[in-house]
Amino acid sequence: MVRIGITDAWGSEVRSALGKSLSNRFKAFFAGLGITIILQSSSATALLTSSFSSQGILTTAPALAVLLGADVGTTVVAQILTFDFSALSPMMVAIGVGMFTYSDGGRTRDLGRLILGIGMMLLALKLILAASTPMRESEIIQSIFAALGNDLVLAIIFSAIIAWMAHSSLATVLLIITLAGTQALDMTVAFAFVLGANIGGAIPPFVATLGADSIARRPPLGNLIFRICGVLIALPLLGVITDSFSHFDISNARHIANFHMGFNIALAILFLPLINRMARLTRRLLPEQENTDEFKPMNLDKSVLENPSVALVNAEREVLRMGEVVERMFRNTFIALKKNDVELAKRTRKMDHTANQFYDEVKLFLTRLSRKSLGEKESKRCNEIMAFATNLEHIGDIISGDMIDSILRKKLVNRTKMSLQDREDINSLYQPVLTSFSLSLNVFTSGDIGTARQLLAKKYKFIKLEKQAVVNHLNKLREDITYDSHLSALQLDVLRDLKRINSHLTSVSYPILEAAGQLRSRLRKPREKTEVKVSTSRQ
Repeated sequence: MVRIGITDAWGSEVRSALGKSLSNRFKAFFAGLGITIILQSSSATALLTSSFSSQGILTTAPALAVLLGADVGTTVVAQILTFDFSALSPMMVAIGVGMFTYSDGGRTRDLGRLILGIGMMLLALKLILAASTPMRESEIIQSIFAALGNDLVLAIIFSAIIAWMAHSSLATVLLIITLAGTQALDMTVAFAFVLGANIGGAIPPFVATLGADSIARRPPLGNLIFRICGVLIALPLLGVITDSFSHFDISNARHIANFHMGFNIALAILFLPLINRMARLTRRLLPEQENTDEFKPMNLDKSVLENPSVALVNAEREVLRMGEVVERMFRNTFIALKKNDVELAKRTRKMDHTANQFYDEVKLFLTRLSRKSLGEKESKRCNEIMAFATNLEHIGDIISGDMIDSILRKKLVNRTKMSLQDREDINSLYQPVLTSFSLSLNVFTSGDIGTARQLLAKKYKFIKLEKQAVVNHLNKLREDITYDSHLSALQLDVLRDLKRINSHLTSVSYPILEAAGQLRSRLRKPREKTEVKVSTSRQ
């Protein structure tokens, strides 16, 4: 609930902050630390970082620095939660429920969710403490812990499995702290459990990216190797570490929290200077494969559905790749028309199957995501991604079902017989549509109002050009009665299809401008001018 509250209210700011802090390893480290403290999940930060790596926003080295910072960030949260804030739990739950239930929405509702989540965490820690008290009197539990004390490697494996199943090293460490507070755990075993939790917490991001490309998988793999190396170094020293900690007169819970933080800070100090070497190692372990499925969905992993913000980024990436397929179809169509290339036209028509595959996979993925508990912003973005994918699918149908079919049906009539004016009109409309492709993808990813206005303005210019092209062609028919009727039909079909494609591309700008209050004002101006002209003419 805390993570959802943060991502709903300030998700874009969090992603922006991460994206702007990747110029060097130290900025990346502190960015990962701060974002993990906010999200309270190093796994969420790891998946977000892998997504950025796959998009080419950051390379493996700074991504590894982000994950080292994320590991330290979880220890800060653990330190905070070791203090007894249980008295605040009822008040925070009450405030959170009130804000979440009775607010109209927006950030107030998200803040209520966040406060409610923190209150429930504090309550859960108190309940775990009460429920684990009988362990002090259980001979079976004591025997298990004693056996694990004789085999610390088994203790590490046991704890790693728990952290992997819980998908959270933080939750596992807090459980260990709670058990140690009941005196049920020897400190050496508790420290071994902490080491295992650190390994187990690095496994879910690695598993979640198994279906992604090698670039996205490298940061989680490198982070897992870092933690395993750190555990191998710390394991022989556990006895010495336990003895040194015993000199401090503090609670067992504080000992464990300090050891957890110290271990991760030591990892950062040791491995930050080595991240370039680790990046090279992960590159060798996960080389870039020849992409035989270059244009097939590859980022819609079901395992990320539990992290809506990451799932939406992955869906967005697939829609962008779908856009590349459709844009390539559009370019090929005009090459085929210009060069009378029948084989290229047939290959282009087959590409529509790939575009449809993207659309079906994205639609299924977003449908599954919509069944999760999404916030208002996430639901809105989910609908926007689906709408843009639908428009791209329609464009693919226009290209393969209308443009290619009409070209093939007319046997790719000799385009050189077209009038010079007709050829110039088609070329003058083809280039603006290509520009609209680029702008629409930009608007889709950024939501920038200025770019959306630019895209809409180009639509109005395109409409004028298309109307003028039709007039030019009709004038040509009146002047030359011998003009080939097949060429004429082809010309008008192409002009019509270009107009439809451009309209689908421009539609991505409407919700952005409408939300900003700029779409309606733009439509009012022509009406006002028209009213003035009418009144003037009447006078």
